This record gives sequence, structure tokens and C-alpha cells, in this order.
Amino acid sequence: MRTAYKVVAHIIAAAVVVQAALIAWAMFGLIPSLQSGTVPDEPPVAALMHGMIGMYAAPVLVLVLLVIALLAHAGLKWALWLLLAVAVQITLAFVAFDAAWVGLLHGANAFAIIALAEIGARAVAHAPEHVAGRKNVMRPAT
Repeated sequence: MRTAYKVVAHIIAAAVVVQAALIAWAMFGLIPSLQSGTVPDEPPVAALMHGMIGMYAAPVLVLVLLVIALLAHAGLKWALWLLLAVAVQITLAFVAFDAAWVGLLHGANAFAIIALAEIGARAVAHAPEHVAGRKNVMRPAT
């Protein structure tokens, strides 16, 4: 289970990096058309992919991580912080459509998501092994 936690946490961090690359691709593709005075009829495909990863894949991955943390008895604190950060990220995305400056917070929070995912993976990798059913009792000397 700990290996599953680490893999999913790394996938979450990688998904955020992919989102950053997609939105950069979308913006750099959009700038020349705006400079020429044309406005596209629909958003760039890369921007749509950025949104789909953020709205669908990331929340599902975080919920999977939370379930794994519960089953592994490790990393629950980091999974909960990550769940909060992803919820904040989605909220910031919607608010940024009305107030563009909130997009700065959206971008900064992406770094927090990467950090929480990677710190959680490291914490689980170095957590003490949990032995179910074992009690720490004193044993008589032999």
C-alpha cells in the first residue's frame, strides 16, 4: 500500500507539471492570434486539456490517495492537506474567470500541490512500519 501511495502521489505531482505545460502551450499559441487582431471562436485544445486534468483527473487521484492512506495507515495528514489544496485550486480557477488576478494565486497554489504530493510520498517512504494486531507489552525475562 505504501508503494501505491508513493506512485499516486508522484502521479499527482506530474499531472500538475503537465497542466503547467499545457496552459503555457495554450497561451503561447493564443498570443500571436491576439497580436494579429483575431480572436479565436473557441478555447485552445491545450487549455481544455488543462481544465479536464484539473477538474476530473486531479480530484479523483487525490481521493484515491486518501483511500490508500487510510488503508496503508500512513500519509493521511498529507493526503488531507493535498485534498484541501486541490479544492482550493479548483475554487481559485473558477474565481479567476471573474477576477483575473486570482490566477496568480491559482498558479502559486499549483506549487503547493506539487510540494504536498512529494512531501507526502517522502513521508510515507520513511514512516515506521505498521504491524497490525501487535501490542507493545512487557514480556517476562527468560
